[in-house]
Amino acid sequence: MKFSSYLLIFFIFLFLFQSSSSSNLISQSCKEASKNDPNLKYGFCVESLEDASSKLQPPPTNLEGLVCMSTQLTKSNASNMVSIISKLLKDKSYDQYVKACLRDCFDLYSDSLSDLDDAVVAFKQKDFDTAAIKLSASLDNSETCEDQFKEKKGETSPLTKENQVYFQLNMICLAFLQMLRQHY
Repeated sequence: MKFSSYLLIFFIFLFLFQSSSSSNLISQSCKEASKNDPNLKYGFCVESLEDASSKLQPPPTNLEGLVCMSTQLTKSNASNMVSIISKLLKDKSYDQYVKACLRDCFDLYSDSLSDLDDAVVAFKQKDFDTAAIKLSASLDNSETCEDQFKEKKGETSPLTKENQVYFQLNMICLAFLQMLRQHY
């Protein structure tokens, strides 16, 4: 009985140490990334990655792990965007202009999914230049989506908040990749 109690305590401390190490890695990496890029919000970075990290076993232990995790988080968000846009396209309250913009956004975010897959493959092959190009293309898609709505005077995007979240997630990937490139 005593041995099993010690073993349980050991695993609890191990889990707490891993969580603490991951949290520190995230905090320090987000701090450096936000210092290097004024578009990246430190608080958003930490909150998003700590939430995602808490669901992973084991959590990321280095910058490469953070790049992988943040890219997967961005891909999950892009997939969610496709789903949100699909629902909005069924809403009859939007006029033809907004629906055309939404269809374009649907295509852009669908393309982002492919770009993010390509970025992951390139990253795993240590082809950081290609990974950065694919992540940048994916980032541009969120801005293009948002900008389309502004072309018609007085029109507002129903995706502004979601586009901003996606933009931030993608910025995190790019910033971490840039930090990693500096170490290689």
